[in-house]
Amino acid sequence: MKNYQDKETGQIYAFEDDYDPFLSDNRNTPKTLTKNIKTRPTETSVWYDGGWIERTDAPIDYIEPTSSVPSYNPAWMVHLKPYSAIVSDKQPQFQFSLDQINNNSYDGMQLSKVIGILSLEDNLDVLISYDGGIAIPQSEKFSKRVDGITKLNEILCRFLLGGIHTEVLHPHELTVGTLHEKTHLFCYAPSLYNQLRFNWASIADRFQPLMVPRVLHLNDLQKAYMDGREILESIPTFTPFFLLNGYTSLINQNINDALNNLWIVVEQLTEILWKQIYIRHKDNYPRRVQKCHANYKESNYLKHIATKHKLLRLAKVITRQNYKILECARKSRNNLAHRGRQPNREVVITLWEQLPELLESATDYKNIGMREIKIGQEINWNNSHNNNFDEWKELVSLMK
Repeated sequence: MKNYQDKETGQIYAFEDDYDPFLSDNRNTPKTLTKNIKTRPTETSVWYDGGWIERTDAPIDYIEPTSSVPSYNPAWMVHLKPYSAIVSDKQPQFQFSLDQINNNSYDGMQLSKVIGILSLEDNLDVLISYDGGIAIPQSEKFSKRVDGITKLNEILCRFLLGGIHTEVLHPHELTVGTLHEKTHLFCYAPSLYNQLRFNWASIADRFQPLMVPRVLHLNDLQKAYMDGREILESIPTFTPFFLLNGYTSLINQNINDALNNLWIVVEQLTEILWKQIYIRHKDNYPRRVQKCHANYKESNYLKHIATKHKLLRLAKVITRQNYKILECARKSRNNLAHRGRQPNREVVITLWEQLPELLESATDYKNIGMREIKIGQEINWNNSHNNNFDEWKELVSLMK
């Protein structure tokens, strides 16, 4: 290996002996390299004006130098779950044979091919790869990790509202990547997706995603995205993350988190219904509603969500059935928050099934795609019914 130093930043670059960076046309190789390396004297030394100085000797407004070589097409990325194959009229599904999968001879790089886009307001468009990669640019608007996570979760929530199963992106799952060779998405972090793309996955890991992936048509994905986008744009104070995270928690049987997140959704939608519909028209409601409102106002109860739900029901903004479901969920959430009591799963599922109606009331959109997403039966991991713990007990007795 041969080392070179960037005269702009002091950074060391290492290359194979047979590689000459001065003759290379690689756009990522700085043109300011030198063979004359200046060793960094101490851990507190900084690069300034072509050499090392102590940080205490640097100007007050010193800023660490950056390379003049740009970062080409950097991206924040997430993959759809479960493993998905995105097809289109121009790009049919890859039919990998069993022999190709067993022998690891399939063309893995085709999985990273960009096959479609989604419009991204006031910015570069979203890129979609065949294997369900969703990439947004690390542009000025999304320069920080938190910006990338927030926007990707909003995109995933748009899919969910449009009727396509998606799961939340947690911070540790965010992938840093790039548009590679103009037509493929490349991610730097090790993952199953990378292993499949580079033919590094074991036969056990590659069989299911390559043989029986979830297949989504690009047109359906784009329609769900636009439907979800219109819904969210009509309620700008709504936070998409909690709906997405609540749904993800529910399908993964984390009932406590599911209720907590979905109840935040309820509170946000309640506030929208309260301000946008009830308060605007409260003088037009029947006398009974106005009298009830006055009594609650005098008692200083109008700030309570239970009161708002009751008045929304009396004003027929929500139905009696809505009210009963919300009342049951509210009590379960209070028991969870104040007493640590885990809610009944059926209560949370019923709440989830009620949310499309609340969303439709708050947005004037009807038959939103999310109605089609159903929660399956509870998975029971305790499959064994004839257990023998003699050896366990024996080991415990020996270790006492």
